[in-house]
This record gives sequence, structure tokens and C-alpha cells, in this order.
Amino acid sequence: MTEIAEFALLSAPALTKVVDRMVSLNLVLRRVDDQDRRRVLVFASERGNEALTRWTAAVEQEQEGIVSALGAEETALLRALLQRASRRLG
Repeated sequence: MTEIAEFALLSAPALTKVVDRMVSLNLVLRRVDDQDRRRVLVFASERGNEALTRWTAAVEQEQEGIVSALGAEETALLRALLQRASRRLG
């Protein structure tokens, strides 16, 4: 969970609440690692994988809209600025 929290830029308690909600929506499955009982493993469920496919398509469509509105050069600049901000704030 700590590794996921770092990747998601969330605190461990906030991530736990998100994962709890995702479990209740049957988007992910959670279980204790057999080899290290302190670790919790999280896996996408079938329903979660289907949702991810839909969300990925929606994100790609939005990205295409941004490129259409700004152009490739300004989109690249925006991406670079957002990455820089994320590193500085992260």
C-alpha cells in the first residue's frame, strides 16, 4: 500500500480509504501477501479491468481534444510544465 500511495501521490490513510471504496465497488481485490504478512496486495478485478478500459479511452479522447485545441507544440510545453510542477511539489 505504501508503494501505491507514493505512486498515486496520496498519504497512506487516504489511499486506504480509496482502496476500501474500490473494494466495496468490486473494482479491486485486496489480500495479505503470503510471504510477508505485513504487506497488502491489491489486484484489479474483472470489473476493475473493464472500468480501466473505459477510463483509458476517455482520457485518450480528452488528450486528443487538448492537442486539437492547443497544437502539438503547446501541448508538449504544457506536459513539460506539469511534469516540472509535479516533481517540485511531489
